[in-house]
Amino acid sequence: MTPYKLSPEDWKDAAMMLRDRHRSIMVYGLLKKLMEGKWEGFEMWVDSWPEFKSIVMKPSGEKQMDPYTGKYYIVDSQDVASMTSLLDDPRIITWNDDIKLGVSDTVWPLVEQRAKDRGNIRWLADTPIYTVSRDTLVDIKLPDGFQEVPFGSDALSHVNENWTFREPGFDQFTHLLVERGYPTVCFRDPTGALAAYAATHFHNLLGLLIVLPPFRGKKLGTAAMSLLARKTLEEDDVVGVVLGDNNAVSIHLHTKLGFKPVPGSKIKWSLYTCSKRSGTP
Repeated sequence: MTPYKLSPEDWKDAAMMLRDRHRSIMVYGLLKKLMEGKWEGFEMWVDSWPEFKSIVMKPSGEKQMDPYTGKYYIVDSQDVASMTSLLDDPRIITWNDDIKLGVSDTVWPLVEQRAKDRGNIRWLADTPIYTVSRDTLVDIKLPDGFQEVPFGSDALSHVNENWTFREPGFDQFTHLLVERGYPTVCFRDPTGALAAYAATHFHNLLGLLIVLPPFRGKKLGTAAMSLLARKTLEEDDVVGVVLGDNNAVSIHLHTKLGFKPVPGSKIKWSLYTCSKRSGTP
């Protein structure tokens, strides 16, 4: 099999093939945003064309949006043999750079071995994908006394200071999400104080949910994700989130809203560093 780089003329056909494959919702979501001009700086490689089994979404090096997403690789496959041709092609994964990998569970051992042969792996998360549709989403009313407002500078500052997985370029990334018109939600209390917020990621999965400590226990998180999902579903038939198996609170929140796990969709998230360093796990 010879790997094939999709041209922009191929994107529509690829999106049609991925549309109903919910385990590939991150690839599909990012591809749609590239087609809509809401995001740039990625290219898509497949093991063969027009039929394909394995996909790598990778930074293109051109029109890179920000340093944070400029290191993201999304690897999607249920087929080890076809993924091998992509991993061994030097044009596709740049193993001599520090990168972030989101890899479907089936082919993770193959990717992990390639990475360990060349550098170092640090874990971030191990997460299944949960999806919801317009018909199955449960709408949650915003609690009395709170109001929805635009995602302002104080919310951007807060997420940039408090998000667990922030790295260099993250502040530029969050500003771009707002500037590019990605769906966002922001709530304030009656005094105008920032209470909670959430945003849709560049790959079109929901996330970046934070409820500030004084406002927890008031169902603001549930209301935020319900509203964010409804806004995102105005453009897509199905939207998703990734939820860690050990995050019982988040799993309960999202299943209450109608989200259901997608079979065979577990994603391994990791940071790859290109050289082994003493003391690094």
